[in-house]
Order: sequence, then C-alpha cells, then structure tokens
Amino acid sequence: MPPTRTPLAPAAPPAVDLTAAQAHVLAGQTAAPSYAGYNVGQYIELVGPLDTGALEEAVGRTLDEAPWLRFSVTSAGGRFRQAPVPARPPVRRLPRLDTSGAADPVAAAVDLVRGQLACPPRLELLIDPVRPDAVPDLAGAVLVTTGPRHHLLVQYFHQLVVDGYGVALLSRRIAERYTALVGGTPVAPSPFAPVSVLADAERAYTASAAHAADLAAWQERYADLPDPVWPAGRTAPAGDTALRRTVPLDPADGAVVAAAARAAGVTWGEAVVAATAAHLAERTGAREATLALFATARTAPGTLRVPGTALNVLPVRVPVGAGDTFRTLLGRAAAELTFLRGHQRVRGEELARTLWPALPGTRVPGPLVNLRPFESELDFAGTRGHVVSLASGPVDDLSVSASCHPDGRLRLDFDANPALYDAASLARYADGCAAALVALAREPDRAARALVRGLAAGTASAHTDGRPGGGRTGAGSPGSGPGRRPGGPEHDTETGALPLLPSAHRLRATHAAVERLHESVLLRVPAGLRAAPLRQALAALARRHPALRLALRRTEGIWTQEIRPAVSAPAVTDPGTLRRIGVAGRTGAERDGLVSDAARAAAAALDPVTATVLRAVWFDAGPREPGRLLLLGHQLSVDDVTWQLLGDELSSLYGEFAHGEHGADEGLPPAGGLAAWAARLTSEAQSTARISELPHWSALAAGGAGRAWAATEGGHRLVTALTLPAGDGHPLDALLLTALTRLATGRPRLHDGTGLLVDLELPRPGAAPRTAGRLTSAHLVRLPLDTAGRAGSGEAGPTYRRVARDLAAVPDHGQGLDQLRHLNPQTAARLSNLPGRAIRYRRRTVPRAAGADGWGPAPAPEWRALDVPGASLPLAGPLELVADTEALPDGGASVTLRWRWSDLLFGATEARRLAEEATQTVRALLPGWPEPARDHPSP
Repeated sequence: MPPTRTPLAPAAPPAVDLTAAQAHVLAGQTAAPSYAGYNVGQYIELVGPLDTGALEEAVGRTLDEAPWLRFSVTSAGGRFRQAPVPARPPVRRLPRLDTSGAADPVAAAVDLVRGQLACPPRLELLIDPVRPDAVPDLAGAVLVTTGPRHHLLVQYFHQLVVDGYGVALLSRRIAERYTALVGGTPVAPSPFAPVSVLADAERAYTASAAHAADLAAWQERYADLPDPVWPAGRTAPAGDTALRRTVPLDPADGAVVAAAARAAGVTWGEAVVAATAAHLAERTGAREATLALFATARTAPGTLRVPGTALNVLPVRVPVGAGDTFRTLLGRAAAELTFLRGHQRVRGEELARTLWPALPGTRVPGPLVNLRPFESELDFAGTRGHVVSLASGPVDDLSVSASCHPDGRLRLDFDANPALYDAASLARYADGCAAALVALAREPDRAARALVRGLAAGTASAHTDGRPGGGRTGAGSPGSGPGRRPGGPEHDTETGALPLLPSAHRLRATHAAVERLHESVLLRVPAGLRAAPLRQALAALARRHPALRLALRRTEGIWTQEIRPAVSAPAVTDPGTLRRIGVAGRTGAERDGLVSDAARAAAAALDPVTATVLRAVWFDAGPREPGRLLLLGHQLSVDDVTWQLLGDELSSLYGEFAHGEHGADEGLPPAGGLAAWAARLTSEAQSTARISELPHWSALAAGGAGRAWAATEGGHRLVTALTLPAGDGHPLDALLLTALTRLATGRPRLHDGTGLLVDLELPRPGAAPRTAGRLTSAHLVRLPLDTAGRAGSGEAGPTYRRVARDLAAVPDHGQGLDQLRHLNPQTAARLSNLPGRAIRYRRRTVPRAAGADGWGPAPAPEWRALDVPGASLPLAGPLELVADTEALPDGGASVTLRWRWSDLLFGATEARRLAEEATQTVRALLPGWPEPARDHPSP
C-alpha cells in the first residue's frame, strides 16, 4: 500500500446556514444537553483479509473530503450557521480495539460502541466556542479486531452532522478508496458535494411557490385529521438509548414477501409499510394507522451527493377496513408513498405544528418506519463488508427499520422506548409484526385484520399485561406517560389552551402592535460561568414556568393563547435563547453600549406567535470578574415578581447543572398553576361578591369618556429618586398620586376637566401562584383636583389625606375591575364606556440584592442601557410613571421614579421641571427629608 500521507490540514470552507433538519436536531439537543439519543452508529463487519493501514488511510481521506462534518455553530441575531473547523492533527488516526479474547467478541465490541454512543456532545464547545479548534468531533470511526481475519469498522455520528443516507455515502466512499489503495489503482475524484448545496436548495425551496403548493397538498390530504395511534397507547420522552429487537427473515420468507410485492406491482418497502399498518390497526383497534416515515428530502440537483443532514419525518396514513386484504393495503401504501415522495421537502415539524398543534413534540404522530434502501453489503477489495445498524436516533415510542440484503433476506430492527417497553413486551410486539408480514404475504387475498387477529391468538403474544403485547391498547393520549427520565427531556404537565389573563385582555384592548413589548432585568452573575449549564438552567426554568412557553394566536382580532409543550417551546429548544458576549477588557461605556445593543437585538427576536417570549444574554467578563446576565421577557409572560422568582431559581439551577445534577429542580418550591389561576379569576368574575362591586365601577364609567389625548411612540424619559424611611406611615401610591394631583391642578394638559384620571397597575395579589406570568391587576381611579392650588402654593397634607381616603374606598384594592371588565360577559357590557386614556401609573418591586452566591441585580446606573425603543406601549395619555421600589437593610425603601412625558404636550425642559416638582412634593410629605441629590435623565 502507499505510505501514510502527511498533508496539511485542508482549508475550511466558509460558514453556511444550518439545514432545517440540523436546526431541528440542535433545538432538541439544546433542550436536553445531557441527552445522547441523537448519536447514531453502525458497524461494517469485515470477514477476510484486511490491510489495516490502507483502511486507516481510506477512512481519514474520506473524512477530509467532507470537512463540513467538523464544525462549530455560530449565532448572530438569532441566526445559526455552521462554520467548518479543520481537523487537528491533520493526519487522522483510526483508533483500534481488540475484543478477540472475550467470550463473545462481537457482543463485547458492540457494548463498547454503545458506551460511546451514550456520551452526549459538549454544547459549550460546539455553540459559539471560545476556542473553535477545540470543537468536539461529531463523526468518527473505530476499528475493532474480534478474531483472526474478522474486524468491525465501527462508525459513529451525531445527527447534527449527518443522517443515515449521508452515512451510506461515506461508507461507500471508504470502501471505494480502500479498494483503490490496496489494488494500486487511481482513486476516482471525490463524489461529494458540500453541505451548502443542501442549505441553498432548502432556502430556495422555502421561498418558492412549490413549498406553498406542497403544504397545501398535505393540508388537503389530512383535512379530516386522523387520530394518532401509538403501539404503547401513549408516548414518553425518549431515553438516551433504546431497547432493540432484531428479527431477520430467512431467504424463504424474504422471497415470499418479495413475490407478494411484485404481484402487486410494488416493492418490499410498501410491503413493510402495509404490514406494519395492519398489525398496528388490529392491535390497537384503530380503523386507520398513521405512521411516521423517514424521507431523505433530497430531490434538488446535487443534494444526493452531500454527506450531511437533511432527514425528514412525514406522515403516512393507511386505512385498514375489516374486509381489506393485504393486496388492497399494498396498493394504499404505494399510493401514500408516491404522494409522500412527491411532497417530501415540506418539513415534518411544520406539518406537526399545522396539522396536530395539540400534540406534544415537533414530529408527526405514529410509530416510526425507516426503509433503508442503502447498500447492506460493500466490497473492500474482495473482502465482504456487511453493514449493521446500531442506533438510529430518538425513539419516543417504537420504530421499525427495514433493510434488504442482496440475496433477498429482510432484516427488521425494532427499537423501543424503555419507559414504555421491557425486553419481553418488545419481543412480543416485534415478533408478532414480523410474523404478520410473512403471513399476509403468503395469503395476500385474505382479510388482513382477521389474519393478524388469528395469528396473535395462536401465539404466545396474546398476553394482558397492559403493554403492547397484551391485548388491545387504545390510541390513548400522547404525553400521558411517565415523567422525566434521567438523561432525556423533562416531561411537562401544564400545556394546552390558556384562557386570556386580564393582562392579555388589557393589551388586546389597546389595538397596538404587541410583538416586541417586553420587560427586562440586568443581573450580576459570578465570574467564570459556563454556557452549557446556563442554557440547561434557562431551559429548566421554561419547563417549570408555563408562561415562558406561552404562544399567542390572533384570528380576525380574536386572541387565544396556548402553553406549548417543553419539547416544542423556543425557551427550551432554541439555542438562541442564550447569547454570550465577551466583555473582558472593555470599558464601562463600551459595556453599556454592548448591553444596549444586545437588548435591542433580544427584543427584536421576540415573537409571541411562536412562543418566543424569553431571551437571555450573558456578558462574560472572564474567570476573575463578575459578569452580567440580561433577561428579557415578553409582557404577556413576565411581571416584576417573575424576575425575582426566576433570578432565585436560576442561580440554584445553574449551580446544580454545573455540578452535573440532572434533577436540579427537585429542591425548589413547586412552580406553575397558571391555568388554574386563570380559571380561578374567571370563576371569581361570576361571583356575587365580585358583582356587588359593579356600582362603584359603573359610576366611574358614567363620569365621562375622558379626554382623547393624541398617542405618541416617543416621549421625554426622565429618572428621579426617593428614599422612604422605615415604617408604613407613607404608602407610596398615595404619596405619588398626591404629587400628581397637585401637579395637574391648573394644568389642563394633565386632566380631562372632571378630575385626575389615573390607570393604576399594581403588583400581583398575594394569592397568586408562584409562577412566571403577568399576574398584575389594574384599575382606574378619578381623583378630584387640588382646590388649594399647585404644589408649593399650600400644604400638601390635606390633599394626601383625601387621596389616601379615595384609594382606600376602591373595592378590594381594584382587583375586581379587570375581572368584571374582561372575564364576565354580562358586566363587561355595563363597563364598556369606561374612560380609555389616562395617566398610567405602575408600581414594581426590584429584585433583591445579591446573595452569598453572587447572583443579584446589577447596579442601578447600568440598567439605563435597557431602555430601548418598543419596550412599552405607545403613550396614550399625557404621562406614564413607573415606581421601582427596592427594600433597604434599615427597613426603608429606595424608589426610582421613571417618568415618560408626552412629547406632543410638553417640551423636554418643562418635563424635567415637572418631574422634579412632583418628586419634591413627595419629599415635603416625609418629615426630616435631607437635601435631595441631583436627579439625572435617562438616555
């Protein structure tokens, strides 16, 4: 053989977009970083003479011909790209093992390989890595000697890198190169096309009319939406590994199947699909079987030459009537596969969201069927190479992979989720399905259901242990299975439709654009954080708190909301939920600029329609300096209490995940209860006690429609500050509304002529659940103007006492207005004339100061960078005032007043003067108040 090469590492091709299949895998892997189910593998059994040096050369050069198999994932603006990284060192070595001394050398080798497949990739080294040259190898091979002239060439891959079709391309090229090296003949030029061919073809297709036509064809074919049918009656989160039962059909049985297929004008693939459908329908009692079939999705020119990931999973429906024969089912299966192949480029995830939106997960329902038409035998310079699959990817219920040998033998590999099956129940199901295939092929004109039923009755598979082999199981409810398994995705329990909360009704009533409305916090975090456990902690937060999985739908002005399952929620699955920005060595001003830019980008990435309601940006200051963490959430999903909850839990979750604990949330208080809270509010809105408050609010509605101020997107933003002494003798709301009342007197721009109309949004009530969400309550109050004159022209004490008395007269602190206005149709009609525009006032609580673990709010001046356009609704009145309160160690409170004055009514200088005047009024009401520090405007 030629001497071993010593070339330079090949130059890396440019970065390209991820394919849709890669993005789907990356989302799943990000949702469960410790999950290993996306690792796939096979071995090529080589019996005969083998030149191990030539094989090493062939494997190394083949991998070098596909440099895009080793890459890092880069993120920018929510867009993910793969940036190939040259292999190090440039000479690839083929690791070697020897199990020939074991009692069963092949089994020992397979056990070693399965150990390799059980290791998940390190996402922190893959996504935006600090050192791109240190990215993990997601594709590789090992040569195992199992005896004299007997070897296994084991190949392992992650589905982010290559799918089953791509693996077949690589295996064929390795055999081709090896044969040429051993024979001393020239090697043909590389047949491979770069992964950019897949990405470009996909992008062109998605933007074309063909995509819309294909999607419409799928929607028409599934307009009646068949019920999902699952062999186990339910699904469960996929585990790191699957149970496997292999059933090889001997040549005689394979010939029977082939003959039945030829007679019907179809192939063995349609026969496997038809038999699987008949067996599933009879075992479950369903009238129609819906299967999930793997498709290559490679129809564009050049895509069949790319070792990459384009795999798609699409639905196949096969009705199975009581009198239908196998010949009939073969025709139906053929028609279905013909339709599928003609429309296979529509992503299965898109179909799952469109056709089965209520199902958990992002794949079409039904057991998986993988028809493997790739070569199962390869020629290595005269030595036969027999291909054996070891793992094919995640299995949430059951999958069957079928391959056909050159001599006509069929091999059926059944993989099952260990959460739903044990070895015995899988064996019963697999053996029964394989037996059904052969029996149906022998008697293709008999009623298929009756034949399968009789076959089951005559075998040991007719048990009643409640698993797939035991009698019939109904279609069941996917997702009703057991909870989270170690290493796999967690199973959430709060999903589905969510009645609109009052806060959502308030946003809907504004008729404003709500896509980018958000609130944010900036946290101080310890030095030396790591990206992977931080991503895990954020995903765990979204699993715990349903509001972080909230999706909004609007149809002709009608709003509905749903809580997405964790497996399809962007906060869990999207790697873009967390960005890392290095700030080591940056000045304070430079860091502020980076925070401001990041906040704008994070806000632009929000999309409540797709449940993209949470974004995080980690500002990494290095291993010795505390960093910052920006958390930004959509207004539908967060309030001030949310940030306190998330901040507390995030620090705990990060600590656990950083130390490798997978049950990190077990020590945290229970979270959730959003749906129950929505139901409780709706129930309260119908109660006698709540309806008895109606006269109070009706009087407010009868007081006039209020003034129609012109709305503005901008406004003059200012900040002033107060410190409240310890004690509760000076309620903040009454103090500030006193100042506003005195300010409005004699200034018609601030009132409607009947009094000072204020829309108050106050923190959530104490009875609210411990969960994320905008659970605040809002109500209106009309305060009489101060007849004593403006601030400074008389004592403010009488005004304060009158305001405090008016606030105390509001029923139940105003919590009932939202309920009566939005959640009770009868009372809503009575309150339709409530004034729509007013001064907006909101009180919030700032997250607590940093604890011993180093997590807590960043210094207040740094928060100015979070004030970005589009964060809040247009200003519909003359003024908006937000009071942020922070508890002090002495029992007092620091209050930051954030003013936003209408730039249509006030100039910047006047707005500053009025804000300072109102702040001074509050100070005058506080005995012993010191001289104020100079207030400052926000950017």
